[in-house]
Amino acid sequence: MASSDTGKEEIDEAEEEALLKSDDDYDMREVSEQSSINLEGPLIDEDFLINDSSKSQSNAKLDFTSNNKVISERKEPESDISSDNENDAEGEALKQYEDLLAELESEKYAYDKYVRLCDLSHATGDLDNIRKAYKSFSEVYPLTAELWLRYINVELKLAQSPNEIEKVETLFKRAFQDYYSCDLAKNFASFAPGCKDADIIWKQILSTYGLHCFQSRDYFQMYQKYLKVFSSNEDNQNDSYIESFLTELRYPHVDMEESFIEFKVFYEKNKETLSHKIKWEDVEKRYFRAKEQLQKILPFEEKLKTFNEHAYREKAETYFEYIEAADKLLDENVLQTIYERMVAECCLNADCWLKYIKFIEYRDEYGPPDELPAFHPFNQTADDISKRALRNCSWSPELYIKRMRLFEKMGKTKEEIQEILEGAVAAGFQTPEPTVLIWLEYLTYLRRHTDWRNENECDTLRKTFNLAWTILGQQWGVLADCNCEILQFWGRLEYGPLQDSKRGKELWTTVMESSDNASKSGLWIEFALLEMRRDLESTRNIFSKALRSVNLDNPSVISSAWERFERCNGTAKTLENCLKECHGINRNLSLKLSQHKSNIKSKKEAKSVKRKASPLRDEVPPKLSRNLDTEVNSCEKRSFKDHEDQTIDISKDHLRIFLSNLDYNISEEQIRAELIELKIVNMELIRSANGRSRGFGYAELINEDEVEKALAMDRKILHGRPLYISSVLRDKQQRQKFKYSVFHNTNLAHFSFLVEIEPQKLFVKGLPHDVTEEELKEIFATCGKIKDVRLVHHKSGKFKNIAYVEYEDESSAGKAVLALDKTKLRDHLLSVAISAPPPKPAASPSNSMKSLGIIPHKQRKAFDQKPRMSLIPNAVRKNFQSQNAPNSLNTLNNHNGAPKTNEDFRNLLKR
Repeated sequence: MASSDTGKEEIDEAEEEALLKSDDDYDMREVSEQSSINLEGPLIDEDFLINDSSKSQSNAKLDFTSNNKVISERKEPESDISSDNENDAEGEALKQYEDLLAELESEKYAYDKYVRLCDLSHATGDLDNIRKAYKSFSEVYPLTAELWLRYINVELKLAQSPNEIEKVETLFKRAFQDYYSCDLAKNFASFAPGCKDADIIWKQILSTYGLHCFQSRDYFQMYQKYLKVFSSNEDNQNDSYIESFLTELRYPHVDMEESFIEFKVFYEKNKETLSHKIKWEDVEKRYFRAKEQLQKILPFEEKLKTFNEHAYREKAETYFEYIEAADKLLDENVLQTIYERMVAECCLNADCWLKYIKFIEYRDEYGPPDELPAFHPFNQTADDISKRALRNCSWSPELYIKRMRLFEKMGKTKEEIQEILEGAVAAGFQTPEPTVLIWLEYLTYLRRHTDWRNENECDTLRKTFNLAWTILGQQWGVLADCNCEILQFWGRLEYGPLQDSKRGKELWTTVMESSDNASKSGLWIEFALLEMRRDLESTRNIFSKALRSVNLDNPSVISSAWERFERCNGTAKTLENCLKECHGINRNLSLKLSQHKSNIKSKKEAKSVKRKASPLRDEVPPKLSRNLDTEVNSCEKRSFKDHEDQTIDISKDHLRIFLSNLDYNISEEQIRAELIELKIVNMELIRSANGRSRGFGYAELINEDEVEKALAMDRKILHGRPLYISSVLRDKQQRQKFKYSVFHNTNLAHFSFLVEIEPQKLFVKGLPHDVTEEELKEIFATCGKIKDVRLVHHKSGKFKNIAYVEYEDESSAGKAVLALDKTKLRDHLLSVAISAPPPKPAASPSNSMKSLGIIPHKQRKAFDQKPRMSLIPNAVRKNFQSQNAPNSLNTLNNHNGAPKTNEDFRNLLKR
C-alpha cells in the first residue's frame, strides 16, 4: 500500500517541533536519568548502572489524577501565563486527537494518520491517550523501532514495581516481533540488568543480534561488561566469559580476529585459575572456517552499506544475491537473521516476504536444526511470517493467496480461510485484478473441498461464484474481471462435476459477449469442446458464430477445428456446409495475405527507384519512392518543376516552420482551422505527381514569437496523428535546442552513455492498447498529485504502449515505483521506473578524411543516401588510409594553407 511507504519516512519539521514540545512536557515527569531511553544509544552507560536502587533515588515524584494524567513536581514555579498557554496547547492537541480517532474508524489503513495520532497523544500529556494511540496503531501496522522506543520511553519512566518493569520487558519483546532492529536490541540489553531473568534476555540477544556481521562484537562486549559487574561467583563469571568467546568465534563477523586475539590473551593470563579446559585445535578450526565464510559474504555486506535509506529495490536485489550465495555456506540461524534484516529493510517488498516464507516452509518440511533457539525469530512458523507480511504489504494479492494455501496445508477450517478472503476484500486494492486473483484462489480452494454428491455443498459453491461476480461488479463496474475468468471457471464446473450444461452454456455465452473475448480463437474452441458434451448441433452453431466474429485473431484454427469436428461427428451434408463456409473464410484470408505480401514487395522495390529531390530536400525526412513506370516518372519531374522554379527567400527562414507526419488527405484550409491559434501568413503542402499530399509541408508565420509558439505545439494531435513541428533554419545551431542538458565539462563529454534523471517523472511501459490518460491519472493519483500524463504514439498514430507520468514532487514518484511496478493492468504487466532519457550525442568534428572524398566505413540505416563516388584514385586512398590521418593531412597542406597542385598529388602517388 502506498500509504505504508509514506508513513515510514521522516516526520516533517512542523511535526518534529510538536514532538519536541511533548518531550519537554515529559521532562518534568522523569524518574531518573538511568531509566530513560536514548534513541541514539543504549539505555545506560558502559557500567550498567541501572538497578532497582537507582530507581529509588529519583528526583521527581509521580502522581496520577483521576484522568490518569501524569503530573510531576517542578523545581521552579512557572508563571500563570505559561501554564495557560500549555493548557491551551494540550486542549487543542486533545481536540485534534479525538477528531483523528473518528476519522480512523472509517479509514483503517491510513498509515500517516496513525503516525499523527501518536504525535498528538504525546502532546495531550495523557497516558491513556498515548497507550490507546499506540495500541490502535500496532493492531493494524507494525511499528518502526523509533516508534517503539518512543513509547517504551514513556512506560519506562513510570516503571517502579516489578510488574511495571515486566510490562516494559513485554513491550520490548513485542517490538522485536515487528522488525529486526539493532537499536532496539542495544536498548533492551541495557535494560536487562533491571529484570529478574536478565541471563535469559542476554541469551536471546546474543543468539540473534550476536550473529550480525558488523555489530556482533558490540553485543558480546556489552555482555562481558555485564558479567564483570553483576556476576557474584568468579568461577561462573569466567565460565560464562569463555563461553561467550567460544560462541562469538563460531560465526563470521568483521571483528573476529580482534576477538580471537583478546580471547587468547585472556586465557594465557588466567589459565592457571581457570577450571574450563579448552581444546584449541577445535577452537581454531571453527575460527578459520568462520573467517573463510567471512571473506565470501563480506562483499555483499559492504555493498549493502553503500545504499541510501530509500534504495529499497537495490537492497532487495542484493539480499537475494546474498542469500543465494550464503544458502549452502552459513549456519541456518545466521541465514535466518539475514532474512530478518532483509524484510526489515525492504518491508514493502512482497517478494522478500514470499522468499522468507518459502525458506521457513522448506526448513520445517525437512526438520529444523537441532540447535534452533526456542524464541523469536527462530521459533516462527511460515504462518507467523505470512501474518507479519500482510501487516506490511496488505496490498499484495500474492501474500493473501500464499496464506490461503498455508492454511489449507495446515488443515484450517473453511471459516478461517474465509476470514483471509474478507481481509483481502477490505484491504482497498486500487485495481480489480488483485481482487479477481484472490477470489479465484478462494473458489479454487472451495472446488477442492466440495463433495459433488452433496447438493447443499454444490449449491453453496454456486452461491459463492455468484457472490464473487456480484461484489466485483458493484465495486468496479465494467472494469471488473474483463476477461470473465470467474465466469469461465464457473462454466467449466457446470459442464463438469456440477452437471448443469445448460447453465454452463449460459455462462460461457456471457463470457464470449464480454470485452474482446469474441476475437479470441482459443476461448471459442474451449467453448465448443465443452458444449460438445451436451449438444452437437449447438456445437456447430458455436463454430459458425466464431468464424463470423469481427477481428477474430486466428480464423484458420477455428475452421480446422470445425472440419475435424464434422468429420468425426457430422453427416455428409453438415460436412459439406462446413467446408463451404470455411472455404469462403479461407479465400478471404488468402486474398488479404497476398495483398499484404504485395504491399511488402512494393515497398522493397521502392528502394531501388530514384527520384529527383526538391530544393528543400535536405530539410525533409527521407521517404521511400514508389515503383513507377517511365511515363509516370516524367510526369513527376514536371510536377516538381514548379517547385524548382520558385525563388526561395532565405531571409524568411526564421519565420518558417516545417510540418510533418500529416494526414495525407488533409488540406491547407483544414490545417489553418486546426492551428487557429497561430497567425499563418502562407501555407504550402508538398504534393506528389498525382496531386496527393506527401504528408509534409511548410508554413510561414507573422513573426518570431509565433514561431516559438508553434514549436511549443510540437506533437499536437491532428486528425488522430501527432503533428511534428520543427524549424527550417539552414544553420543547425540556430534550430530548436535539444531538450536535455549537454555536458559542458570536457572530461564528461566523452561519456556519451550518461543520462539525465528526471526524478519527478515516471516511464511506464507494458500498457494495454486501450488505456487512456484519465485511467492512468486515476491509477497513479493514489501515490501523489499528478502534474501531467502523456501517452506516446508512433508517427502513424498507433499507440506505443508506453507513457510518461509526471508528479508534482519526487517523493510521490518514488512511492509510485514501489507501489505500482510489476503490477498488472488487464493482464498486462506494467513496468514503472524513474524517467532517464538518453542525452543527445555530441556533434562530432568534421572529418578531414571526408574532405578528400574518403568515406569511413560505417553501418548505414535503410534510408541513408549512398556515399557519393570518390574522385581520389584508389592508390591514393589506400595509401592515405594506411597511415595516420593527421600526419597524412599535414603532408597534403602547405604551411600557409595554399591550395594543392597537380605536382603535390604526383608526389603522393610516388610513395
